[in-house]
Amino acid sequence: MRQIIYRSITTSESGRAADDIPDIVREATARNGLDGITGLLYAEEDAFLQAIEGPADSMSDLMERLENDARHRDLTILVDRSITEREFGDWTMIYRDRRESIDAFDDRLRVLLAGVSDETVRHFRALQPA
Repeated sequence: MRQIIYRSITTSESGRAADDIPDIVREATARNGLDGITGLLYAEEDAFLQAIEGPADSMSDLMERLENDARHRDLTILVDRSITEREFGDWTMIYRDRRESIDAFDDRLRVLLAGVSDETVRHFRALQPA
């Protein structure tokens, strides 16, 4: 099994990565389920940070689609490694709604990152708002 963590910048006219979440969720839910891919997508301001994991062939196909996805640019792979078991058991999307307090968001993120490797947590914590 393979895990990739990458970051990218939205190309949304609004400049807000979260504006693309509904379309991403709709497309990813069906396809990733069939391909055995799970992970966590984080959107904050203009940036996406995503951890994805699954079978190597499925991950290669997904990365090719992501590299050609016009909804983002400057895709930078932060981690690409083999793993023996999943860190994310479900496909989860998380982003901070403007109405949500930073503390409430931090609590939600903490629950989603429970049991995840320190390396993965560091990447998500680096993008959290201060």
